Amino acid sequence: MYIFLDIDECAVGSHNCGAGFACVNTPGSFYCDLKVVCRDGFTLDASGKCIEEKGLVTVISLCQTSMSALCVNTGGSFRCEQKLVCGDGFALNAAGGCTDVDECSAHTSPCQPSQTCVNMVGSYSCHANAISCPRGFHLSVNGTRCKDVNECLVGTKCAKHVCVNLERLYRCECRTGYMFNSVTKLCEDMNECTHYPGRLCAHKCENTEGSYRCSCATGFKLAYDGRDCQDINECEDKPCSQECTNVYGSYQCYCHRGYQLNDVDGMTCEDIDECTLPNVCSYQCVNTPGDFNCTCPSSGYTHSYDACTCQDIDECAAGTHSCSAKETCFNVQGGFRCLFIECPPNFRRAGKRSEGNASAVVRCVKACQENDGNCARDPVRIITSTALSLPTLQRLKEPEEIVLLRTSAEAKQNLLPDEPDVFDILATDELLSFDVIKAAHGVIRQIKPVLGPKELVLEVTMKYVQSGVVSQQNIVLIHVFISEFWF
Repeated sequence: MYIFLDIDECAVGSHNCGAGFACVNTPGSFYCDLKVVCRDGFTLDASGKCIEEKGLVTVISLCQTSMSALCVNTGGSFRCEQKLVCGDGFALNAAGGCTDVDECSAHTSPCQPSQTCVNMVGSYSCHANAISCPRGFHLSVNGTRCKDVNECLVGTKCAKHVCVNLERLYRCECRTGYMFNSVTKLCEDMNECTHYPGRLCAHKCENTEGSYRCSCATGFKLAYDGRDCQDINECEDKPCSQECTNVYGSYQCYCHRGYQLNDVDGMTCEDIDECTLPNVCSYQCVNTPGDFNCTCPSSGYTHSYDACTCQDIDECAAGTHSCSAKETCFNVQGGFRCLFIECPPNFRRAGKRSEGNASAVVRCVKACQENDGNCARDPVRIITSTALSLPTLQRLKEPEEIVLLRTSAEAKQNLLPDEPDVFDILATDELLSFDVIKAAHGVIRQIKPVLGPKELVLEVTMKYVQSGVVSQQNIVLIHVFISEFWF
């Protein structure tokens, strides 16, 4: 907004009124008023009255000496006739009437150079020249020229940025982190993360107003330069319940032997109940924190070297048995048996007494009395007694070979239909849990599981056949001791 002050052309002497005119100032202009004119012989005094020249006494007649009345001489006297008086801006014409004075043409440049004179009825006016300034300019104070507008002084063109005035326009010099938009003429935030992808931050880039911020992935922390990421040693904060190993960008928890990591948090070590695993102990398992203990039956067993398996104690070899001198100590799984084996009538013990489990084998040979025909005709020649210790086989999937029998002469494999078998089992348990393979050698097998503890006697016969006739028969008595346990 601009304020224009009126210039008093009459006071500063910049008017162009002639000698017969008086300068009258008007807002924005001025005009020239016609002065009082005295007739010959009179002059105008300071009060604006006509007085007689040459110091003569002022002639004051009934007719004013100004132009307002006209004096008409008469013989020896005069008379006053009212004279026509024209107002300001008018002049008396030859016909005695008043006509408008064209001040714009009557005077030389009554207005300022920057103004235009416009004649009006009885006056004139000075109008400022209508100068049209282009965009970015405004009219000077005196209205004579167009001046550049300093847009930087009007409002907040560039907000918090630097405004540079240019001719007809302006330019914003944006602070770091901003870009100038030539359309909106504003400084707008620069997204450095998309403008310089992968060049500002090692991991993650987040745009902020006028800048950007770097951040790191989990397991890393921002370096001192604010851009690179350094691995965090999480193990310093002891996140694991037991062992921690730092890895690049993360960490790994480990557990001591006997513990395992929790599947949910991956940090807590929980005790492993080894006793729930199959075949950990041969007898009983007792779980402890981080470990387990295997126990064995209260008697007859001891721990083996692996502390998991129960091993039979050979009381016979250790001399910890309670058998008498007449009895034979036979070690069985989990204990011992005191055996006293005698030969039946008409038989005698053959060979010397052995030590250890071998002493449980008693071989009785036939010894008939004289003239005992029945004894002599009996084909049984040898009766062998022995002992065998077996575990409880609860899951017997296929026959288990337990004894191999040999004859002094090779048995016949292909017997005629009417010839007797070479090997046969005469006595077994009530469930027929054992059989014998009738082949070149006799093989006694366990074909069904037998739950211990249990004792039974297997009686197996071996026949020697010649020309379809049994020439000799031997009997083997096997004392079987089945343990309560599978080991």
